[in-house]
Amino acid sequence: MSKVIVTIGIIIGFIFLFGVIVASNKGSGTPGLLGLILFAGMIAGIRAVWKKPSIKNEISETDKHQLDKRD
Repeated sequence: MSKVIVTIGIIIGFIFLFGVIVASNKGSGTPGLLGLILFAGMIAGIRAVWKKPSIKNEISETDKHQLDKRD
């Protein structure tokens, strides 16, 4: 659930910053190279968020350890 919320935050932040860049370029109206860099950063950020394994998966893997119950 937290990955979805962070992804939505990244997208909203991208839209806000993209709008600021477009508004600052009054003459041309296109963001150009800065827009492409910002888009690449958004994609990299989303990939980094979804690449990291969740804490729940890490705990379940450590719980699979077999206990030695010999006397």
